Amino acid sequence: MTFSTASFKMHALIDEVIKNIGPMTKRLSLWLLGSLLIVLLAACNLTTPDNLPTPIPTPDLPRVEIIDPPNNVQVYENTEFNFDIVARDETQGISWLVLLVDGSEINQARPQDAETVEVFRVTMNWRTSELGNHAVEAIAYRADGTQSDPAVLNVEVIARP
Repeated sequence: MTFSTASFKMHALIDEVIKNIGPMTKRLSLWLLGSLLIVLLAACNLTTPDNLPTPIPTPDLPRVEIIDPPNNVQVYENTEFNFDIVARDETQGISWLVLLVDGSEINQARPQDAETVEVFRVTMNWRTSELGNHAVEAIAYRADGTQSDPAVLNVEVIARP
């Protein structure tokens, strides 16, 4: 219900009450209705963006993205399959990347030029075996072990025709 609809209904209620009561009780009724209106307005949530709490900043974590293949890709069983992965961390750098399939680590890579790099792009592979849907995750790590949120995609392994 909007404020204007509530206000219109409140005025109609006041008019109806005034018609049905005597002149001495009109003042008392108006006072009671006014008090009721104040209570109703006080109960409304009238917060503005200025009254909202300050949001807590998200932590500065490494970021990782699986560039290729796209999500929900289908591949044949017993195929060597590649993932193009990019990790970034402008504050402390990336030290290593891990590739997991269905929660099990299948591959790991480290930068070759330095212990940590701001941008680390690597191709990691996986030989498909079991038919069905598989969750593939890439996680980037800093030297201190801080990890990124995982980049996740689904791969469906299908039988060869």
